[in-house]
Amino acid sequence: MTRGHERIGPTAHYTAYVWRAAGFERAELFSTWQGAALYWGFFAAGEWATRLSRGTPSMRVYLEYRHRLIDAVVAEHRPDVVVELGAGLTRRAVVWALDEHAMGLEYDLPDMVSRKRAALARAPDAVRRALAGRHRVEAANVVEPGFAATLREALQDAERPVVVAEGLLSYLAGSERAQLYSSVAGALGPNGLFVSDLHTRAGQASVGISASVLRTAIRTVTRRRKALDPYADEAQVRRVMGHAGLGTVSFTEPSAYYDAAPKLRRLHSPTHIVTARVARAEGCR
Repeated sequence: MTRGHERIGPTAHYTAYVWRAAGFERAELFSTWQGAALYWGFFAAGEWATRLSRGTPSMRVYLEYRHRLIDAVVAEHRPDVVVELGAGLTRRAVVWALDEHAMGLEYDLPDMVSRKRAALARAPDAVRRALAGRHRVEAANVVEPGFAATLREALQDAERPVVVAEGLLSYLAGSERAQLYSSVAGALGPNGLFVSDLHTRAGQASVGISASVLRTAIRTVTRRRKALDPYADEAQVRRVMGHAGLGTVSFTEPSAYYDAAPKLRRLHSPTHIVTARVARAEGCR
């Protein structure tokens, strides 16, 4: 990834604590004191003010919405392999490995992989035994061309793989996004699904000042000068993904998952949850 991506590290701690606070299963395995300090420090510094307006999602709502909706989309696909790109301290692949008997694969940069492995080493014996042979955390730069071969090999025997990029695309340059899409397209196979969250200027405009509040909040947590470089609109997303080999690009409607994930009813965000599959060759049916 480009220089400065090490600064995404604080968001891994922050989001892991949000997932625990929101009651996500297995999130306690990855919650850290750093995350708690960021969460409550950020709240005291003024994030609490966003919770006074129904039109402005707080950081907790923003992150919980994203995570719950992606969870619901993944569950609908019933994967046999769940891959997390830029995994951070996510609990999703572990949940699928423990509770759904799927294979869980996580890829991130070496420092984060070390943190994740250390957290898993502290997990209860029963959890570690259950994960043996069913879950891996591997060091990789997911935006390098060489990652395509790594992912293709990992998914060669998968029947219904799901590859997830949560909280990652907004911190990648356009060329890095394109390379990641190309790597995924080359590895998914006909029954695979790619799931990601992203932003469009049109989507942000629909919530007005809320988008500016969220951008400021994210810059505060990540200590980055720039956060959220959105696509222009849905057409651009489809065009860029299609050029990389991903087709059937869909923007998820959260209301379609209210029955499966009732807590989504109280959450809202300008975030788009997007799914895509390998583009079929012209003429294929």
